[in-house]
Amino acid sequence: MCRPLKAYAVLELDECTGDIYFATRRIAAHKAGANDHGDGELSYVQCRREAWADQYAETGVPARAAVEHGWNFECFGCGVRIDSDLEEEHGLPTRDVCGFVSGRVYCCPRCKWRDMKRRSREEAKKAAAIADFKQIVVTRFPDAQFEDADGKPYQHHAYVSHHHGTGHWQREQVIINFGFPGMKIGSAAFRMDSPHRIGPPYAGYTCCSGDREAFEAWAGTGGSK
Repeated sequence: MCRPLKAYAVLELDECTGDIYFATRRIAAHKAGANDHGDGELSYVQCRREAWADQYAETGVPARAAVEHGWNFECFGCGVRIDSDLEEEHGLPTRDVCGFVSGRVYCCPRCKWRDMKRRSREEAKKAAAIADFKQIVVTRFPDAQFEDADGKPYQHHAYVSHHHGTGHWQREQVIINFGFPGMKIGSAAFRMDSPHRIGPPYAGYTCCSGDREAFEAWAGTGGSK
């Protein structure tokens, strides 16, 4: 007969941040929590039973229920402290707290909606930045390959920031990876970094040192070899 899963809170000793783990034995939860919050050292974290959370072993622990049992969180949307005093201090009932202990927690549905909307816009801005910079690469190197020999797309990266109050989105960093004829070690990249400073951003092409000769020869032909 299988042992039932039991809930354990594993928390850092200094800041008391942590999570709820489900395991059949305390030591298993203690080890899992130590790996996540204590660099693998059991002595860096505390482990205690949270019997009220046993019922959530299959679904995850709602943050609302955790607040009712003394837990507190920081709203992922606005940063307000979420605890049993939420309604008294901010006029927000704890029954409206959204999210789960092991994920994003919000003080109310409106805050969750606003954050989801912002993150949706952020992802759209990232996708647009990647598309624009891929076009820059193709314009410079028409034969640039955005898939490897197995047909797997190269991974690209974009980081954008939002300036509150102005509605302006800043492209802080964009990295476009691509293959080229003669490449043996790894993909080349076009990278743009735009730190918060006066002047134009940094931008340029890089490749693995072992592929430098092949890349420079290809680039010298305009990327259409």
